[in-house]
Amino acid sequence: MVKTSLKDFKPYERETPIWKIAEEYGLKESQIIRMDTNVSPYLSTKWLKKLQSKLLEIEVNQYPDTSYRSLVEAISEYTSVKHYDRIIPVNGADEGIEIVCEAFLEPGGEVVISTPTYDYFRVSAEIHGGRIVNVERMEDFRDNVVEITSSISEKTNIVFLCNPNNPTGNSVRYDDLIEILENSKNSIVVVDEAYYEYSGKTFIELTESYDNLVIIRTLSKAFGLAGARIGYIITSKKTAGDINLVRPPNSLSTISVELAVIALRDIETVRKNVAKTIKERERMRELLRTIKGLEVYPSEANFILFKTLEWKPSEIYRKLLKRGVMIRNLENIPKLEKHLRVTISLPEHNNKFLKLLEKILKETPPS
Repeated sequence: MVKTSLKDFKPYERETPIWKIAEEYGLKESQIIRMDTNVSPYLSTKWLKKLQSKLLEIEVNQYPDTSYRSLVEAISEYTSVKHYDRIIPVNGADEGIEIVCEAFLEPGGEVVISTPTYDYFRVSAEIHGGRIVNVERMEDFRDNVVEITSSISEKTNIVFLCNPNNPTGNSVRYDDLIEILENSKNSIVVVDEAYYEYSGKTFIELTESYDNLVIIRTLSKAFGLAGARIGYIITSKKTAGDINLVRPPNSLSTISVELAVIALRDIETVRKNVAKTIKERERMRELLRTIKGLEVYPSEANFILFKTLEWKPSEIYRKLLKRGVMIRNLENIPKLEKHLRVTISLPEHNNKFLKLLEKILKETPPS
């Protein structure tokens, strides 16, 4: 029988498989453009060819090196974090979130979350027996630091922040984070930096001064390696030691580790792809702002949040999907009941989305 604590549990809303969408809407899988998952549209075949040349040397009959030494070295070089014992490779950022909860969340302990944000913070905390304390963001989606700090108590185990935030696209302010850290001396403050490469703003340097700060990153976004499931944690030596107590010994495959190392040693390719995405993001934002019936928000990530003033988000979502474009409908999220989110894709995909959206919004909204 399932745990009693999961009786009323709301699971993470997984992305609908593309084959299922194709069946439902009478489309071929190849006709569907996914602009809902915030992954990079760029796949480096150069990296895959390098991996292919090394496959015969990989002993897949053996377990991976549990220290992931080669990956730690590559992450160290990329982040300029020189001490290897402050770096923890994980199976995607989600595993990072999970093991932080395993290490620091007491049964019934409180978890403060600045919402709306990435829902896996809540999911993992509830699975591990935490009590959620949601702090609603301000009207401009900035973290409400006054409410966050006043919500922190002796019962608080973890505070979750996202920089830049998904799905709103704005970054955590430096002064706000310092204030939260200073008021959370007995709690862990997690900053999810999954979209760091698109904003260029990081708080890694603060992990040298604050033992209670944990940074989580991923190679799923800017690196275009979502299928490889590689992420990493940066924190203080002391906190890394605590997290390593619960880290699974073999959660990263040898092949994924090898691919991640290849990618991390080719940062120039990543930077070029990020630059193309940022250029498209700004172009798309300007064009979206010219479409009547929308309110468009600034973004420092690889997606854009927009509000529909007349239409229901679900109606726009379905009309786009019928024409082969899939974006994210956010209407079931408190404070985002009139919002949708679109991932920046290739220029031709972005153009198709913009053209279809403008055409839809010129129609009369369903009553």
